[in-house]
Amino acid sequence: MNGTRGSRRLRCPSGLLAAIALSAAHGQTPAAQAPLPDGYMAAAAVRSGLAPQMKVTETTRAAHVFDVRFTTGDEILSGLTDLAIEHKITSGYVTGLGGLSGALLAAGDPAVNAFAKIPVDEKCELVSLVGHIQTRDGVPTVHLHAVVSFKDGSTKAGHVFEARVQPLAEVSVVATSIGGAAP
Repeated sequence: MNGTRGSRRLRCPSGLLAAIALSAAHGQTPAAQAPLPDGYMAAAAVRSGLAPQMKVTETTRAAHVFDVRFTTGDEILSGLTDLAIEHKITSGYVTGLGGLSGALLAAGDPAVNAFAKIPVDEKCELVSLVGHIQTRDGVPTVHLHAVVSFKDGSTKAGHVFEARVQPLAEVSVVATSIGGAAP
């Protein structure tokens, strides 16, 4: 412990525990693995110590969880923004999935300091919705990214500017701070 609650550094030979766990999960020793075809690789052990500037804050307080169900015609970003403002959520995170009639996604382009539009003009599955809520200029702001898939299995992904629901979407919001204080 370095005086920060819950902060500790573990030391072990590079990847030893990960290799042992991976081998045990597959019921084999590392030496028993057959050669892999070209273009494939075994799951490598995660190397420790490559994030020396990482900062961690442990929160042990309870959080408020909002299970949100959207139906046909609802727009997810607008609804979540209304929820955050109404409940004074100043920080939190969002996950969800569902079906969409369309969306407007975008990818940030630092060369022009703007977003390149990624229009989605057909029925699709919202296979991953992730994001967070934070306060900007005293107002709760929802920041979302999404991956959508189409009937042929192809996908599009990006920052969410609009996501129109059809027939439904289920989203969980975990508020870690309400009104500037922990729940």
